Amino acid sequence: MNRKTFKLLPAILLLIAFSFLGLCRQTMAQQANPQLKAMLTKMQQAYRKASYLQFRVAYFYANQKMPGQHIDSMFGKVQMDKDRCRFVIDNSETVVTGKYTIQIMRDEKMIYLSAARHSGMMDPVSITDSVLAHMEGAQPDIRDDGGSEILTLNFPPGKMYTRINMVVDRKTGFLQKVTYDLHTASLVGQEMIDRPGHPGPYQSEGQVNVIFSGYQTGAFGDTQFDEKKFFNRVDNRFEPAGQYKDYHIYLASTNL
Repeated sequence: MNRKTFKLLPAILLLIAFSFLGLCRQTMAQQANPQLKAMLTKMQQAYRKASYLQFRVAYFYANQKMPGQHIDSMFGKVQMDKDRCRFVIDNSETVVTGKYTIQIMRDEKMIYLSAARHSGMMDPVSITDSVLAHMEGAQPDIRDDGGSEILTLNFPPGKMYTRINMVVDRKTGFLQKVTYDLHTASLVGQEMIDRPGHPGPYQSEGQVNVIFSGYQTGAFGDTQFDEKKFFNRVDNRFEPAGQYKDYHIYLASTNL
């Protein structure tokens, strides 16, 4: 997969995992499934109540017919406290404060600044509405597996995803693993997809596994969300600060 494309994928998939709750609450109300309601309520409360929660995420992409052969992998860290969050992966970092969404792209020496949005439990790239649009028409299923609960969404034809499978720790209410079965054409160009007469590294169907681990609370403080680490506001101007003084700030919102 194009490295730049895969670099954006973790933020999108992580957002799906949390925005998933909003969709399931709607489905839950329609189907009145007590087990589903209890599971989702517990998961939502677990993340909302955990103070200064930190955990690791690992992403692995493989062609669907060769699930054990990872073509791409990435590793990151999430720090969150209520509606504030920080997501770090490779040379990019996203921080959502009470007022701003700050995206730091170290390779490009750019800071993308936009208004914070908290329509989901966390919103690292401010695309909740777009993500939820992909999830319309999905059919949920829930089952127990020892110490875990497994929630599955099966999608109708024509959607970006064919299936999303979420494993939740029964004791803590935290996510352990999310698996996305998807159409690879939605992520890479056609020239990268294997087909008769045109060999390519990617099959038309792929799978992304996201592993959540290392949950702990109280491992950091409010300084992680301090806007002044990244920029200062002088009159109506935003100026990069500290170690980012040679960065360029791009205003992605007009209402800052």
